[in-house]
Amino acid sequence: MYKILLIDDETIIIEGLKKLVPWEEIECEVAGVAEDGLEGLELAQKLKPDIIISDIQMPRLSGLQMIKKLKEKSRYTKFIILTGYREFEYAREAITLGVTRFLLKPTNLEDIKNAILEAINVIDDERTKVKDIENLRKKLNKFNALNDNDNNNTDNEADKVTFLTGQAIKYIKDNYENKLDLQTVADHLYISSWYLCKILKKEVGNSFVELLNEVRIQEAKNLLTSTNYKVYEITEMVGYSDTPYFSKTFKKHVGITPNQYRNKNWNNKEAN
Repeated sequence: MYKILLIDDETIIIEGLKKLVPWEEIECEVAGVAEDGLEGLELAQKLKPDIIISDIQMPRLSGLQMIKKLKEKSRYTKFIILTGYREFEYAREAITLGVTRFLLKPTNLEDIKNAILEAINVIDDERTKVKDIENLRKKLNKFNALNDNDNNNTDNEADKVTFLTGQAIKYIKDNYENKLDLQTVADHLYISSWYLCKILKKEVGNSFVELLNEVRIQEAKNLLTSTNYKVYEITEMVGYSDTPYFSKTFKKHVGITPNQYRNKNWNNKEAN
């Protein structure tokens, strides 16, 4: 079940959402309710909801101010704005904060339900990507360990495939900063690019490009937290020629931009 937090200073809105939205039908449950942004902030940090449906203008802390603070703590919660305020500035700030949907009161039940389903789809996509990347990292660690063992036995096909995969990963890790493609790695191993593609998919479960990106992103994370190089410099150092593409790939793997990752980890260092 997806956990929902409702935040609005109008009791009638809260009660209407609780009673009218078919929560069980869309695999959701209302985990909590709050009457203003400050109470919502505290509850969100405690409950860690999947989706927050919030008004904008509320006592003590506005909905947008609350979302901004929560975004600094967690990138996974999705936000839906339900407000009676039509000002363009509110909508623009909501878009900047990455709000899933901006709904105007009064709105119909179908629009609210569709907004929630849209947020659920985004959550599911992100969780799938995170799971895929975690699996890839586990397999990378496995082959790193295999590569450290000099007693690889290549007498049978299974051992040969494992050995070649480990060697391919080692070559990628040693040369990630260069212009690297599938054919280059295959030539190094004296096998066809088709065969290398096949064994990578079988043993690691990912394509050559996905594997290369993961190695490069791991090195970029190290550089971002241990050096003062600018993002465009790190882009080139880890083998990318285009900074926007690097930033997009980094966010796909890590969930936040390179600058956000650097700021977050530098702040953690200073706090410790």
